[in-house]
Amino acid sequence: MPTTLPRYAITETPSIAAMLDDAAVVWPDLSRPDLVRRLIAVGHDYLTDRENASRQLELAAVREVSGSMPGVWPPGAIEALKDEWPA
Repeated sequence: MPTTLPRYAITETPSIAAMLDDAAVVWPDLSRPDLVRRLIAVGHDYLTDRENASRQLELAAVREVSGSMPGVWPPGAIEALKDEWPA
């Protein structure tokens, strides 16, 4: 089918075939090309969830120490730092 979108060729090597066979157990009604698309979507969801979880851990760590070091920066330090940079 004609398209202006990029296309990708994936060779069904033995390792790719094994992954598709495993995916077919979970989604038996899908064709092999549909299994490829589903695995890409699941992989994307995994990466997105992992990134969000990592970000939440970082934010929790910042919140935990926020305000725990009074006196480390002198009064007006943020303004002095901002004044060093051109607007």
